Amino acid sequence: MGDLHAALKTTIIQEASVPGLQFKHVRLQNGKDDFLDTLHVHPNSWTTSGLQSSDLLNFAGFRRSPCAFFRSECFAKAIPESFDVDGFAQSAVKALKHLQEGERHLENCGIVIPQPEGWGTGTRRSSSREYVKGDGHVAPKANRLKESEDEFFRFVLSWVEGGGAKGWTTHYRAKHMPLSAEFAAAMDFLGVFSTFRECPEFDFEMCWWQFISFHEDGRGPFGRNTEYVHRYYEAHAAHFSLGLKSILAAHVELNRHGLSFLMPSSSAAPPVGSIPPRKSAPASQPKKVEDLDQFDVALSFAGTEREHARQLAETLRSSGFKVFYDDFYPEQLWGRDLVALFDRIYRKSSKYCVIFVSAEYAKRIWTSHERRSAQARALEEKGREYILPIRFDETDLDGLPPTVGYLPVDQYTIEQIAELLIKKLRG
Repeated sequence: MGDLHAALKTTIIQEASVPGLQFKHVRLQNGKDDFLDTLHVHPNSWTTSGLQSSDLLNFAGFRRSPCAFFRSECFAKAIPESFDVDGFAQSAVKALKHLQEGERHLENCGIVIPQPEGWGTGTRRSSSREYVKGDGHVAPKANRLKESEDEFFRFVLSWVEGGGAKGWTTHYRAKHMPLSAEFAAAMDFLGVFSTFRECPEFDFEMCWWQFISFHEDGRGPFGRNTEYVHRYYEAHAAHFSLGLKSILAAHVELNRHGLSFLMPSSSAAPPVGSIPPRKSAPASQPKKVEDLDQFDVALSFAGTEREHARQLAETLRSSGFKVFYDDFYPEQLWGRDLVALFDRIYRKSSKYCVIFVSAEYAKRIWTSHERRSAQARALEEKGREYILPIRFDETDLDGLPPTVGYLPVDQYTIEQIAELLIKKLRG
């Protein structure tokens, strides 16, 4: 990309401002048909510590440089001609707030979000990763000290000593694997984690891990970092996932405009240099990796029918079928573009779609989106059944003709409906 500040002709197309940021959409012209649209952003306020708006702009792909349009420094980036400057300005404010919230949560865990710019603070904070000799696992002495969990992750703190390493390894594993690409990218973004293919703390499944070296300054127990390490670990259950959630919320705001700081992740792949398995064959069958590619059946329901949906989903899953029920995939859904993802699941990726028809279902925005995607698929099926409705009341759904066969819950229990659906899936 060439100079984003100079051309044969420059035209300011639009200006915008929000608290702390000024924006100018500038069109550069270097020939009759040679145009380049650019966005120049000038941060005009900052705090004395923590993430700044300049860091957010750096994450989003903007680069700092002298700027004639602001007669000062700015952050600039080439943009599409139709770029929504006003919308991006609002999203930038929201994304920064999400990142700062994530920063507060993660600092409780001893994890520092990288700060590449630090506009106005005089310092730039890099990743909190420290150099580790070894892999955080294999050592003459490796003892489990503590374990804990939150809604999404399990955590283990172990003591590792020998082989050039002395300190603590914190092991992380999601309760539902694999993580979504966005979730795994958020882990990579923090820059503090490595992966280990066969972690003994999690029954020889893959883990993420970070290592903190033991330090002492010669003042006895009070000069050691033991207390800090344990304090950071204990904070994980209350703060770690909330920190990741805030990072993903910032990603969602930027992604509305085709921008993000989360790169596609390969964290779920075996890490280079990890120790290969010594056994010639596994002692048991590996756990099946769950993904969001293909389903035997997708469930579409309002919150008022969640308990019925859960019962049906668990019965189908226990019978060996792959079911899209949102509570089965919390990590995979976290941070995703749900509009696009749900359209793919209900329109392309499922063999059948079960709709729980009710008055609440007809009112909800998300269920309307799911239903439209399912109806588009039903049209493509040209008469083959795809939508399987379960009726909870007499509500009529737009686009779903009354001639479609329903199963009313006042005549069939969920167990009976599950049996009928299993027969259909096996037919």
